[in-house]
Order: sequence, then structure tokens, then C-alpha cells
Amino acid sequence: MGANGKVNVGIIGMGNMGKLYFEQLSRMEHCQVVSIWSQKEEKVKKLAAEYGVQGFTDYIAMLDAGNLDAVIVATPHYQHTTVTVEALRRNIHVLVEKPVAAHVNDAERMNAVYEEQKKLAPDLVFAAIYQQRTLPQWQYIRQQVQDGKLGRLMRFSWITTNWFRPQAYFNVGNWRGTWKGEGGGVLLNQCAHNLDMMWWLFGLPQAITSTAAFGKYHDIEVEDEVHAMLEYNGGLMGSFIASTSEAPGTDRLEIVGEYGKLVYEHKKVTLYHNKESALEYIQHAKQAFGMVKHDVAEISWADVTGPGHEHILNDFVQAIIDKRRPMVPAAEGLNSLMLINGMVLSSLRESKVRLPFDGNEYDRELQKLIANSTYRKPEANHDHVTVDVKDSFR
Repeated sequence: MGANGKVNVGIIGMGNMGKLYFEQLSRMEHCQVVSIWSQKEEKVKKLAAEYGVQGFTDYIAMLDAGNLDAVIVATPHYQHTTVTVEALRRNIHVLVEKPVAAHVNDAERMNAVYEEQKKLAPDLVFAAIYQQRTLPQWQYIRQQVQDGKLGRLMRFSWITTNWFRPQAYFNVGNWRGTWKGEGGGVLLNQCAHNLDMMWWLFGLPQAITSTAAFGKYHDIEVEDEVHAMLEYNGGLMGSFIASTSEAPGTDRLEIVGEYGKLVYEHKKVTLYHNKESALEYIQHAKQAFGMVKHDVAEISWADVTGPGHEHILNDFVQAIIDKRRPMVPAAEGLNSLMLINGMVLSSLRESKVRLPFDGNEYDRELQKLIANSTYRKPEANHDHVTVDVKDSFR
């Protein structure tokens, strides 16, 4: 804690999200932003003067300045690991953007460093920005699953194609849409939240079979459309469809169990509750065309707004002050990466991938994609491109 009794925070990465986090942290009572980092000197000078904070183009110098309790890491994906490791080794608390890393190996390295540092600093906080967990509709859905309200789970299907992105989105960031710069597409970037939810709700599958299209509708080299099948212990089957190319898109989750079905769409849950187990009815029903009776209930969260980033930031600061576990420990980010990397690996190999897989397998495939890349960013004039990150939360 700083001499002012507040948590002194640095923001590493001043792109769209870094600026949003500065705005949100500035409204919080128990912390203050004291420094920022960007690799562009002109940008850092301008923002540092505007915000009244220290500016750095060398994040090591920023971490070594001696005035930081915590950092927010909002850099391109590959830098998450290097920056986080350096901060943790200095016993600086870390909140890292999603995805926690570009691939499983990097996430495992971050987690190993954190576990080692906790031996020296037991109260060190390492958290991740998976803000969907803060929303009441997802907490309700998870509670329904955990409490066994649907009984034995049989199937889920999730269509999440409302991540529409024009080509301009990829053009304004040199790192976006490339294996070397971003490390993935719709799965790693947009659907990182959905896949965190998938793990949070159902755990990890035992196998993934996936088909992905790479640059199908955009001039990019990473995936912009994915169809995946997931197999779980106990017989649960899942399907997942993702795209950045469909307009209007869909965000619809169906969870089916022996005691009914839960459907989530348009911030509304429709819960179909069976009068008895469908699996038991299959066995004992005497009517050839018999049907299980059910009730229907609806719950709506139409008034819930905002993506929950501020909730995660506030929880991170409070976890530091209270010396407690954060709402979203960064170590859990490894699970969604298993799903993301597993879907890409299955697509590249055109075969089923069993989890957990060896991170080295995926890393070898990724390095091949980077080494063999002939992709070049399309020439484009960005002068008239509007970029407001809040538009992505609409």
C-alpha cells in the first residue's frame, strides 16, 4: 500500500482496454493509478501528461520504479506472460486481461511462477479479467447446474455468433488477426469469455472434435468461424459454434438434462422443468408415444447493463487490501485455453483431441503456423476508422 493508504496501480498496455481501465480505476476510492506503459513513446508522453501519471516505454523500468503495489496487464496476448512473470517475481500483484496467455504452455509457466512466489509472499494476488462471471444471469445458470436442478446433464449447445467484426477491426491493430501477433482469432479473442463460462459451468471435456475456418470471411490468417463437438465423462455432449462474420448474430445456450431444459438468450432464461426424469420415463412408460409433462418459467435480466469489468477491477483491489482470494484466480485461465487450443489443434490435425493434451503439441503446431506464414496486412487508410471499445459491450 502507498503512503496515502491506497493501492498504487500501474497499467501496462494503453490500447482501448487500458484506457477504459484507467477511467474505471480513477473512480475507485481505495486505489490510484500512478504509472502507465506503452511501447510508443509519443503516445505515452501524451497520455501521461493528460492523466498526471508517470509514463514508461520500458516496463521493466516501470516495475523497478518502486512505487507499484499492483499492475493491470492489457497488452497483446503474447506479452501477457513475459510482463506477468516479471511483475510476480517482484511480488507485485497482477490482474491480467483475457486470455491469460496465447497458449497452454505460457499459462502453465505463469502459474508456476505465481506458486513459487507465494512461498515468499503468501498474500500475492494473481487474478484474471473474466468479467462475465460477475453477471447475475450467469451466476443463476451456474447455480442451476451445480444444484442439479436439471439432474443428469445430457447435452448443451451454444451458438455464439454475435461477435461480428468488420475488416477495419483487424486493420487498425498490426498484431490482430495474425498467428505471430495475436496467436488466434475468434476463440482466443472474442470467445475467451464464452469458453471460460463453458469450463465454469461444465468443467473440461475429455475430448474435442473441431472444424475451424481460417480467414474465411476476413483478410486474416487466424480462425473466424468454428464448429466443435465436446465429449464429457458421464455422457454429456456439447456443441459450440462461433463466428465473427454473421449479422445479425446469435447468442443462445441450451442445457438439457433428464429433468428438463434451460435456454438462455436475450438476457432471459427459459426453464423447462420436467415432472419426472425423462431417462426414467424412457424405461417405464407404457405408451409408445408417451411424453414427459413439464412446467415453464422465465427469468429476465433486461435491466442488467455493462460488461462487469469495473466489478473485477474493484474485486482485485479489495482482494489486495483484504489479503484474500480474488473472484477469478488467473490460474483458472488455463482451463479455457485448454478448450481454445484444443479446438484449433483438432482442426489443424483433422482429428479428435483428448484433454488434457501436452502443451508442447500445440506449441509445435503454432510455431509451424508462424514460421510458414506468408500473410501480410491489407493496405488500408485508418484515418476515418472509428474505434470505441465500449461499442463491443453493446
